Amino acid sequence: MSDDRLRVTLATLAERWREIADSTESLAITTANRVLSEARYERARHIRRAADDIDTVLRTGRVPHDLMTTTELAQNGPAR
Repeated sequence: MSDDRLRVTLATLAERWREIADSTESLAITTANRVLSEARYERARHIRRAADDIDTVLRTGRVPHDLMTTTELAQNGPAR
């Protein structure tokens, strides 16, 4: 797979995750059960964060600081 096709594929995946997060979040808003609603909201937040991480990697070419391994952190220094 070419780099361009891979980038498009990952960007599409990130967008789909955002759509899932949006629909999960709207389900949480309409759910009467508070515990279930909070769980859905948290799930949507994590899915949206994963999509943002993909966009960050595509934009910068680097793994987001909070996802780096100990070795990567040592090589890259503190978060900016």
